[in-house]
Amino acid sequence: MNNLMNTSCLNCKYYMIHDAKTGFCRVEVLTSGNRQTEKPKVSSENRCEKWADCGQTYYIRLGWIKNMNKE
Repeated sequence: MNNLMNTSCLNCKYYMIHDAKTGFCRVEVLTSGNRQTEKPKVSSENRCEKWADCGQTYYIRLGWIKNMNKE
């Protein structure tokens, strides 16, 4: 395993991006099965023990943020 991997929310599969700096953690919604559960707002730099690698989605998110910063 690569110990240098960034384990922030931005590259977690449970993170749903809202804007360039913040998003929502979907882990509670996915684990409870209740879609009415409110998603907690988090910073893209946060870290927690529920982190799971999102793979290619990380690069898609980075592109979206770069595009938003240009506007």
